[in-house]
Amino acid sequence: MGGWLFTKDKIFLIFLLIWIIRIILLKKHQILMQAVLILACFFIHFSNVITQIQRDGGEKTDVNLTLKVHPDELKVMDEGVSVRAYYNSINGKPVQAFIPINNNAVLSEIGRLDCDIKFSVTGSTGALDRPTNINQYDFRRFSYGKRIFFKIKKCQLKGYSLVRDNQIISKVHAWRRTLLVRCQELPNPLQSYCLGVIMGSQTDFFKENSSKLRDMGIIHLFCISGMHVFYLARFIERIAVFLRLKREDMEWIQIIILPVYFIIGGGSTSLFRAVTLVLTQLIAKKLNFKKQQALEVWCLVLLVNLFINPFVLLQMGGQLSYILSLVLIMSPSGGNLGMSIKVFLVEIPIILFSVYKIHIFTVLFNIIVVPIFSAIIIPILILSFTIPYLSLVFNPLINLFELLLEALDKIPGMIHFGKPPLWVTLILLVMALKIISSGPEYRKKVYRYVYCSSWILMWSYFKLIPFGEVTFFDVGQGDSILVREPFNRSVTLIDTGGKVQFGNKIHKPAKMIAENSSVSYLGSMGISKIDYLCLTHQDMDHIGEADVILKKFKVKNLIFPDGVETTSNYKNNIQPFIRNTRVNRVMANYKVEKFPMRILFPFQRGKGKNGDSLVLKGLFGKKQFLLTGDLDLEGEHTMLNRYRSETKDIDVFKLGHHGSKTANSDELLSVARPKLAIISAGRNNRYGHPNREVIERLKRLRIHSVSTQDRGMISYRFFPNGVGRWITGINEGENIVQ
Repeated sequence: MGGWLFTKDKIFLIFLLIWIIRIILLKKHQILMQAVLILACFFIHFSNVITQIQRDGGEKTDVNLTLKVHPDELKVMDEGVSVRAYYNSINGKPVQAFIPINNNAVLSEIGRLDCDIKFSVTGSTGALDRPTNINQYDFRRFSYGKRIFFKIKKCQLKGYSLVRDNQIISKVHAWRRTLLVRCQELPNPLQSYCLGVIMGSQTDFFKENSSKLRDMGIIHLFCISGMHVFYLARFIERIAVFLRLKREDMEWIQIIILPVYFIIGGGSTSLFRAVTLVLTQLIAKKLNFKKQQALEVWCLVLLVNLFINPFVLLQMGGQLSYILSLVLIMSPSGGNLGMSIKVFLVEIPIILFSVYKIHIFTVLFNIIVVPIFSAIIIPILILSFTIPYLSLVFNPLINLFELLLEALDKIPGMIHFGKPPLWVTLILLVMALKIISSGPEYRKKVYRYVYCSSWILMWSYFKLIPFGEVTFFDVGQGDSILVREPFNRSVTLIDTGGKVQFGNKIHKPAKMIAENSSVSYLGSMGISKIDYLCLTHQDMDHIGEADVILKKFKVKNLIFPDGVETTSNYKNNIQPFIRNTRVNRVMANYKVEKFPMRILFPFQRGKGKNGDSLVLKGLFGKKQFLLTGDLDLEGEHTMLNRYRSETKDIDVFKLGHHGSKTANSDELLSVARPKLAIISAGRNNRYGHPNREVIERLKRLRIHSVSTQDRGMISYRFFPNGVGRWITGINEGENIVQ
């Protein structure tokens, strides 16, 4: 139900109707009444959540806010503090904010505080950013799950004060901060493992490691582990036996300690599931309820979690945590190999839908890594956390485990599959559960045949996608354009986007623009190699993330105007990452083998400036496209003097320099007479792009325009027969999440 209400995807409604029909056909009135009651409760609750999100997401300016923050939920950074407040004065719920602070003494003081803090700030509030590129990660799913329904922009600090109270939760968070500091004193990688697994706090090292485990198909280690909860419960039992406590007293101690550890451990989905599972069994025993079956307890825990966090099953972590724990319940017996195969069958649809790739040796990795992680790594982490002096002994063992992961990660066999449709993912997930469940063997054979055949057919589709596309990614204030021919005959990426850095900042900005646009989208299409990477000129908003592309993909050809190679941006950000890539320094009419576009500019060697921009023209889906980079007015005039006839009758023109008046001359637009002008510019950018004069010029010439500012990613998809259609990253009918 939540999937349908929050995403408006009809496939969730279809599955909901099938489930209701299945219950009706059971002809058991008690079960039917229970199902109707549960549905009604969740419908009301989810509808109320949607109302809150829509109400709190309204734009407000010059708002005075009070933020209350636990000491373990703030992070001191170079230019301020990043906080996750547990209370804000607008709706009383959590909110995420970055508070700029230029005073190093104040930053240092805040970083040492071990009690709750109350910040008084001013700023503007508005809806959380929605994804603007197709298949871009929707961060709102995570934020809404944490009850964060709006964001604070242009936040300014007015003052702060300490909040000293005797609330138990505040004291637990203060204790958690002390333990975080304690973990940070351990050597790496033991430090990152303890922070991530025990404390639920992810370091950059741990995030990189999680990415590695995700690629290997064993990310579920951190989604279903909950193993430390089992060890904690057993530890309490052993202490109780040593102290000769009664079992009833020991169980009460567990009931008290486990919720405390849930807060200390960071409150992840897997931790919630593990803690609530144990608590449910203990409380049921205290209330003299009959012993519940594991599946019944699993269902109860899931319902509770869905009520607290309605978005838990719309995130990969929550999906893997609950689905794979269900696999363990359905198949309690069986060897390591059999269990690894079952886990593999069930996790494939979830992983491919989220990360688009899987390793062919995932089963082998599970067989090797899971026993080591469960039987050795978890106990090592708990002992090191409890007795820090043991870190000198155990850190080398964690290093050995890291070397093992690195060796396994280097084994070839990564399949860049692509993103299966949601309806296919759900059907194959149900089919996988049918395969591993009990039932007639002949039915399982049918399921296995259909399951395997479906994956083979889908893989074949992604390798030979029948349509081509010209896609203008939304990269903010920058350019990045994908040209892909039908059946993947060639894949061309023109510029990568990037962020221009102002001032003398020591730390470079995190490179996430390409990750959230071209990298994610190409991965979802099953593409692992790029035939041509074109760099129009040396500005960072065009080539700033070329290193990300060169590291993530196999790039056959690198194309840029002659002279770019002399610039510092090229030497520092591109040249060090070139591996087995042919470098083509080009000028007008330069021929690159099988390159699907014609080069119209520059005519002479330059210095990589706007006036030296690479100009490309191509015919795709019976439409002529003209792409001029940041070419200036003088360059446009020079190009027209030589290629006036080649620039006539253009169907789609990407406005030069993001719609600036330093480009897009009346002369060029009058000659080209494009039917559509594409504008690639950032929202509320400091340059005022697109320029008002240029927009008026387009209107006067009756040229329709569309901007990534309004539509997000803009893509023209076409078939070999010329039939095509336009799609965008932002739809008019916006859902709560995508």
